Amino acid sequence: MQIDCFHCGEPVPNGLDLSVVIDKQPQAMCCYGCKAVAEQIIEFGLSDYYRHRTSLPQRPESLVPEDLKKLTAFNNPQIQLEFVNDNDDASKEAKLIIEGISCPACVWLIESRLSNLKGIKHVSVNYSTQRSRICWQEPDISLSDILTAITQLGYSALPYNHKQRELIYDNERKSQLIRLGIAGLFGMQVMMIAIALYFGEASGIEKQYRIFFHWISLLLTLPVLFYSGRPLLTGAYRDIKNKRPGMDVPIALGLSIAFCSSLWSTLQNSGHVYYDSIVMFVFFILGGRYFEFMSRRKSTAYLDKVSSILPLTATRVNADGNHEIVESNTLSISDQVLVKPGEVIPVDGEILQGLSSVNESLITGESMPVTKTPGMHVIGGSTNIESPLFIKITNIGEHTVLSNITRIIDKASSNKAATVLLANKIVSIFIVCLLIIAGLTALYWYQADQSQWLAITITVLVVSCPCALSLATPTAFSSAAATLMQYGIALINNDAIEKIAKSDCFVFDKTGTLTKGELELIQINIVDTNFKREEILSIASALEVASEHPLAKAIVNASKISDPIRANHIENFPGQGISGEIEGTWYIGTEKFINEHCSENVVHEPDTNASLRKIVLANTNSIIATLYFNDELRDNSKALIHYLEKQGKKIILMSGDHYSIVNRVADKLGINVRHAELKPEDKLNSIAHLQQQGHQVCMIGDGINDAPAFAQADVAIAMTDASDITKLNADVLLLNNKIESLKTMLKIVTKTNGTIHINFTWALAYNITALPFAITGLITPWMAALGMSLSSLIVVINATKITTTDYS
Repeated sequence: MQIDCFHCGEPVPNGLDLSVVIDKQPQAMCCYGCKAVAEQIIEFGLSDYYRHRTSLPQRPESLVPEDLKKLTAFNNPQIQLEFVNDNDDASKEAKLIIEGISCPACVWLIESRLSNLKGIKHVSVNYSTQRSRICWQEPDISLSDILTAITQLGYSALPYNHKQRELIYDNERKSQLIRLGIAGLFGMQVMMIAIALYFGEASGIEKQYRIFFHWISLLLTLPVLFYSGRPLLTGAYRDIKNKRPGMDVPIALGLSIAFCSSLWSTLQNSGHVYYDSIVMFVFFILGGRYFEFMSRRKSTAYLDKVSSILPLTATRVNADGNHEIVESNTLSISDQVLVKPGEVIPVDGEILQGLSSVNESLITGESMPVTKTPGMHVIGGSTNIESPLFIKITNIGEHTVLSNITRIIDKASSNKAATVLLANKIVSIFIVCLLIIAGLTALYWYQADQSQWLAITITVLVVSCPCALSLATPTAFSSAAATLMQYGIALINNDAIEKIAKSDCFVFDKTGTLTKGELELIQINIVDTNFKREEILSIASALEVASEHPLAKAIVNASKISDPIRANHIENFPGQGISGEIEGTWYIGTEKFINEHCSENVVHEPDTNASLRKIVLANTNSIIATLYFNDELRDNSKALIHYLEKQGKKIILMSGDHYSIVNRVADKLGINVRHAELKPEDKLNSIAHLQQQGHQVCMIGDGINDAPAFAQADVAIAMTDASDITKLNADVLLLNNKIESLKTMLKIVTKTNGTIHINFTWALAYNITALPFAITGLITPWMAALGMSLSSLIVVINATKITTTDYS
């Protein structure tokens, strides 16, 4: 049966479940626009409109505000191209920047409300950057519906791009400075008059002059309260409207009570006025928020630098050899570009011609330039230093390394660590308790001393506003993430900061982690003399060509056959080997794997090559050859192990290699606990056993064959080249592929956790200590405003120390 919209009479689309309770009955709505208008009608007590109306609106959108109608344009797929991604599960994810966020409570409100909408899969909003990532499923909900919901909460959302965010930040900075300047300018005049009134009260000021000064103070206070203090008042109204008390509620309540009381006293020509306290409230609070805003800008500076480094234009080499200056976003895969010395490489690519050094410091944290030759890959955003390079484009747009890194940073900043969630819960409870305490205080002092009740109530509301408490954790996390990226360490999960600090057991993979992972095929012992070296390499390469394992790469690199053969029905056995069809079934892998699949067992050879990594090539009937590889230790592996042991950490080496190889590496590094010939599931079980013993386990590996162990470990750290980051699932990535970065990371993590502890302790101690002084009347209102602002500022400044500390 067709259901019509109760508001406009239009048919309700099939599958859309929207309703508004009108006269205690849920009534169907055909769109979010009608729902918004109906809710506004009910909210303002105008429900009689529905009882007495004689006709329906001619068009349902006629009652929708103009700004909301414009939002439907964002449903256009062409408009969404630049800021919306299509996920594998057919859902969509948009990157937005939200204006109007003034405190972490705003973040919680937006996330809570949007998460309750049908079709919303995930919402994350970052307080420091004001960026959000929203994932939704169409047709349950559209992007314009989401933007409308954000607008109805009292915020505005725009598609994210770097230029847009810079413009918004610049406008916000200017707006805050103007508001702060007006509050300071007019506030000083009010304070001078207040000083005259205070001294006048003592010396007997004439009544007409006192009244005159009160009116002048009122006029000077109006722009301070209603212009400079407007964000505080509108923020409080939004919180009350949404029934989510935030940081602005007690502040605005204190300001409103003080102003209304002062206005009444001025009109009555008697009583005490608090204009001086009002202007100082606003000035101190705005001053604290401005410094907090600038601090947050500093903590996100790396992300801005990453976003803006790519050049707007590039030199494209056309098919006829001519050079053409084009916009970088018009380049396509396989296009050729010329990058001159000193220019930034516009996109990812492969060098076709030229020899030069490239600075990749912004991406990998490596300060020394890297020599690049033909055939090597370069990363968009790195800088060519010495000679011209001709580059063939391999990745563009969202698939470039720089885009992936930006996504990683954005994802990390959007994730809420357990400590942040706990702080948000405490703040929400604290605000409610503060309002109750303020009410009880007002009631007590009104009965005990009516001359003080108002000033004391205002002081209680302002002095214990938990701004510092709400900032204690997110500011530290933002600073830590930015600092880690400067050292080539990408934080994927904010919880990793806390978990790494608590980890007492560090489990290392061997190949590619403690060793360089640059395996080299140095020897082939041929068992079946019917096969030549070239045939063996050809067969082995055909089996390994699709594998990402370092052994496979070494075999493929060693095979220089112009006409390679192809294997069919390739099957990978993680940690053991590979099988495939090449005129029969072939196997390559460990001795144990070969013995399980070949009718002939591997014959153990003399122990002269015991320290080398080896795999065996065989078919169903016979052993064909044994291949030997060498892998050198990383230069700083031993120093790292020594550092961790000095920190009291338990060190374990887990590897799938033969015992002789694992023992050789462990002996060189001084690792006492070592496990060899482990399959991926064996590593998982070993880590689970350690956790059962009460250990907090941190796993460090190459991330390719360690997925089960990574999933089981409390925190996973992946060694990787920047170009591999899309293949990994870890909590932390070492983008510079340097094991010594782990030492730097531990120092930053320790500093961050210490900062969070200090911030949290200070904020909690301040609120608990200041409240009794305010309740007993020992603190004046202006002192309360100063104390609250300074407490927030101390927390923010302390967090910025994370970025300025030397971790070398």
